[in-house]
Amino acid sequence: MKAILACAVAALGIVACATSAAPELETLVGDLRIKGSAPFPVVMLETADRGTWELSGMGEAQARELAGRRVEAKGKVVVPPGPATWLPRLQVVGTPEAVAR
Repeated sequence: MKAILACAVAALGIVACATSAAPELETLVGDLRIKGSAPFPVVMLETADRGTWELSGMGEAQARELAGRRVEAKGKVVVPPGPATWLPRLQVVGTPEAVAR
């Protein structure tokens, strides 16, 4: 019985590893803004078609360099937009890049 249970657990582990794919990255383009003040500034991206997003995982110094510019940010959606969502959030992967308007 213990052998069967061990095999079942191992099989479930293999299935879980095989089905877990890398999360898809979302790309957002918009104007980077910093709202609020120290000690709690919030880095935000205002897009033309998808509204305003909070960008997490981006340092304040890095954000200040790009503030007021149009950028392309790639990342994983942590809080998706929806009727009960006050501010959707994108966990930024890498460094957002400035793009032409």
